[in-house]
Amino acid sequence: MVAEVEADGQEAAVTALRDTLLLAGSVQPLLERSAADGGRAAFLTVTRLDGRMGMTGAAGVERAVLGGVPGLVKTLAIEAPSLLCRAVDLDPDLPADRCAELLLAEAHDACAGTVQVGLAADGARRTLDLAETPGDLPGEPGAPEPGPQDLLVVTGGARGVTAACAVGLARAHRPGLLLLGRTELADEPGWAEGVPESGLRAAAAAELKRTGHKPTPREVGRIARDLAGQREIRRTLAELEEAGARAEYAAVDITDPEAVARVLAPYADRVTGVVHGAGVLADTLITAKRGEDVDRVLHTKLTGLRHVLEALPAGRLRHLLLFSSVAGFFGNRGQSDYAMANEALNQLACALRRETPRARITSVNWGAWAGGMVTPELERMFAERGVPLIPLEEGVRYFTEQFGAEHGGDTVCVVGPVTPLSAPEPAGFPAGGVELHRSLAPLAGDPVLADHAIGGHPVLPATAALGAVLNAVHQVLPGTPVGRVTGFAVHKGLVLDDDRPAGLRLAVRPACTPGTWDVAIRDSEGRPRYRARAVAGAPAPAPALAGLPAPGTGRPVTAYTDGTLFHGPRLRGLTEVLDDGQRLVLACRLPERPIADGAWQAPGYSPVQTDLLLQAVLVWARLHRGQAVLPSAIGEVLRHAELPGGQTFLVVVDGVAETAGGIRCTVTACTPQGRVLLECRGVEAVHAPGLEAKFRPASG
Repeated sequence: MVAEVEADGQEAAVTALRDTLLLAGSVQPLLERSAADGGRAAFLTVTRLDGRMGMTGAAGVERAVLGGVPGLVKTLAIEAPSLLCRAVDLDPDLPADRCAELLLAEAHDACAGTVQVGLAADGARRTLDLAETPGDLPGEPGAPEPGPQDLLVVTGGARGVTAACAVGLARAHRPGLLLLGRTELADEPGWAEGVPESGLRAAAAAELKRTGHKPTPREVGRIARDLAGQREIRRTLAELEEAGARAEYAAVDITDPEAVARVLAPYADRVTGVVHGAGVLADTLITAKRGEDVDRVLHTKLTGLRHVLEALPAGRLRHLLLFSSVAGFFGNRGQSDYAMANEALNQLACALRRETPRARITSVNWGAWAGGMVTPELERMFAERGVPLIPLEEGVRYFTEQFGAEHGGDTVCVVGPVTPLSAPEPAGFPAGGVELHRSLAPLAGDPVLADHAIGGHPVLPATAALGAVLNAVHQVLPGTPVGRVTGFAVHKGLVLDDDRPAGLRLAVRPACTPGTWDVAIRDSEGRPRYRARAVAGAPAPAPALAGLPAPGTGRPVTAYTDGTLFHGPRLRGLTEVLDDGQRLVLACRLPERPIADGAWQAPGYSPVQTDLLLQAVLVWARLHRGQAVLPSAIGEVLRHAELPGGQTFLVVVDGVAETAGGIRCTVTACTPQGRVLLECRGVEAVHAPGLEAKFRPASG
């Protein structure tokens, strides 16, 4: 597969990047099937910038964005390791017949690991690598350092890593700063004053109820996020003022050209520099990328920068620092669009520097920042792979150093650890995933499920659906230990009555992070039922729980007979209430009982034993809220050891917070001595009208 990428103008170039990515996603499964048949399958892209991968800047600013294509190709090489993936940049002076010869040679190259090549008219063939010196990139030393006489526009600069860098720049050089962000800054409402950020969701829900509005999770989350964002902006402005810099903030969407021009108009004649730190992520594999998400990533990085530069007088800028990423330099699994955007920034820096060689124009390819756009899951994965993260203070120091005289000639540089963020997955697991089918017939009449009936109808326990997730991964990846499950959610519970679907379809697909798999469970009619992400490897050891009461010192559990729990005899494993304060501690003991054909459990995991943890959540809600609730989601399941069937263990419910629809909490199973066996963090339980009537005592 050869894709030629060409466009006139920056806007058309951004569209060409998006279309090339979507094309790669559509042909990748076909190419992988061809490679599996024993032949060579290749995905080659062709640009005609300068024959040197755009690094001379000779292609000009209008076409430089096409230099983002290699970011896609490098990422494809990681996500589809069975393919030959190569980005070829041809010198525009090469004749067509010679271009054809060179492309055929690249397609048959025995060195399949090369992913980026520049072919010049003089016969030179170049690849890209790291070097200690700048080489012959455009740019001259001597760019002045910024000072109080300068005014710098900082996109994405009021929050996160970019805000910390702005504060560091203020302390080092004290320029004027105009911070641009998407968050509207407004006076904090009285009901939120003094409320810590951890309590904003509950406070927002209470305020919506007080004013007669329905506190939906989406609306509550939006209000809490906006308030937290505004607080961070105010903290940033206060730190800048304390550092002695003149600083202002303006809320604007930089992808809106008219809004950008309007906001910058009062400052345009005074602006001497731009720091472009704005960026968004929409991580998913190339085969699953959606056009609207790709547009959002590309437009924030590329179109947004163009709008800012077009709103400022031409030729006035003395400083332009672009936040690029090693995701573009090396490629990164799940971040093909982000990699393209950052590679394009590198080429734009070269083209702009060629036009104004004595200005400070630098594209900094950052490694991953600790506390930046790195989720806890990615941070753990990086640690396991030995990928160091840039500490915040160290990264800020690197940033401020880029404005020193000694870095005045830098055009494209890599700052921080130079370890690639991801490596190719071992070949063998299809990129499109595997789909398994589960018949529901074996569940009919199962005695355990008959004891899990709500309103007289057997319902599949959420823990059995979680067991199906683990079982599916065990089936398609034998021997792969799954120690964590994240993002488990119940879309629609499964009632096992006469109207039940014929079966379930379990799709197991590789997720963005290596060693993780997304599992989506739909019924035979295609309706979503459950979803989760399985993560390979053992979780970090959990500290033992202290101060636990001993079994035999509490009172008997009455929840099975007073309407708190609906569970029948085979699921009645809560035996004793040891502590019923804000931390609920229960003793448990239940013989192991398999469900149906074993498709609902996995090695070391019992859905029957695990159900006791969710039962404990229902007990807490009845004791402290007087409500009947049902579990709807679990943020994270950490499997440390198998729950002991037929032996006593403890279940602890704590960390409870109110949500718009119910509660969120942590449930931990441990030995009587406090050794943690299983953790369920972020358990969501929701209340619905009529549940109390359905929670009738089951007959014994």
